Amino acid sequence: MAASKCPVCDWEITDGGVKVTVAGKEIIVCCDECATQAIADHEKAAAA
Repeated sequence: MAASKCPVCDWEITDGGVKVTVAGKEIIVCCDECATQAIADHEKAAAA
């Protein structure tokens, strides 16, 4: 499985990441810190 990029910090997601629902859309980020940031800035994260 190829690594994908975190929509918050642009780091590679190699371990499955953290799933979070933002503005009705499920996204995968690299860590809990990025999940918190995605929820706080939901418009930017959902657009990714």
